[in-house]
Amino acid sequence: MPDIGYIGLEDMADQARRLAPIAGVPLIVDGEGGWGNAIHVARAVQVLERAGAAATHIEDHDFGKHLTIKSSVIPTGQAVDKIKAAVDARDSEDFLIIGRTDSIGVEGPSAGVDRALAYQEAGADGLFIAGFLDADSWARLTSDARVPIYVPDFPRQSAADQAAQGADVVLYYGLAHIAAKAGMQQALEVLKAESSTQSIESRLSTAGFDEFLGIEKARVQARRFGLIDPDDDSMAEATRAFEAQK
Repeated sequence: MPDIGYIGLEDMADQARRLAPIAGVPLIVDGEGGWGNAIHVARAVQVLERAGAAATHIEDHDFGKHLTIKSSVIPTGQAVDKIKAAVDARDSEDFLIIGRTDSIGVEGPSAGVDRALAYQEAGADGLFIAGFLDADSWARLTSDARVPIYVPDFPRQSAADQAAQGADVVLYYGLAHIAAKAGMQQALEVLKAESSTQSIESRLSTAGFDEFLGIEKARVQARRFGLIDPDDDSMAEATRAFEAQK
């Protein structure tokens, strides 16, 4: 679905519940604008923290982002109150509150830095700069920031490029599902055109896929509980035979 506010708090929490146990790294969750006012932000933080997230970023964009090219931001005071509410609502200080500003395209780089630093004063554990800063603004931000600075993966810039400007964390927020969409579309176009996937079989190997999903761990448990013969390796042999045929 398009990223225009359709995803609600429980949708996001459900994703966190599924991903946090298997990610193996801390999970940063997009907290949108907290799904409402400061009271709603407080509840959102509690729900996401209990769902297993390690951090969330709360933005100052008005509801309806991405419907228009030009951003629309809430007043700084309201945004500051949201950050304060988020900080007060968390159970543990290990759960990080990241203050995000989308104001740069509306109010300019200098005002964007002003907002970010105000969120820092409100207690934010990180500052998310969702826009391009000029050199002077970067210099002021890095000089006055006491917490890590987060940025999205801007086009034609590497993580090293952005680190040189002053970023501490680069969020490649859409990489996995954009790549997945491209791969699925290409494979299905081949299937439609050729009524077969033979021409791309070399790129569709299932080798290692069960291991990636954790099947071997399940088999260890199955042997432990007597569900399969401890010496039965028929599944592994079948997989190897199938791969050999391909």
